[in-house]
Amino acid sequence: MAHRHGRGPDFLIHDSHLYDGVDDRQVAAALKLAAEVTEEENLQYIVTINTDSLGMAAQRGFDPEPYTRSPRLTDEHETGGLFGFRFKTTGKR
Repeated sequence: MAHRHGRGPDFLIHDSHLYDGVDDRQVAAALKLAAEVTEEENLQYIVTINTDSLGMAAQRGFDPEPYTRSPRLTDEHETGGLFGFRFKTTGKR
């Protein structure tokens, strides 16, 4: 409502914790709804979500590809990291 009246930001941000422990059908439904509402309201939806949660939502009918933007962070040894930077571990925990 605030955005409709020129008082809100043009984006909505959610952290992956919002979707932790949520049934994959509900995650898919929430992401579909977010895509629809942000398109209608001319907003940008920004969510950080784990690939396993996103994969389960995709299996339930949500296609993430049109909405996925770089950087895509991975744990892959050769190409993973944060913005191309690899953090070295010291072996201490």
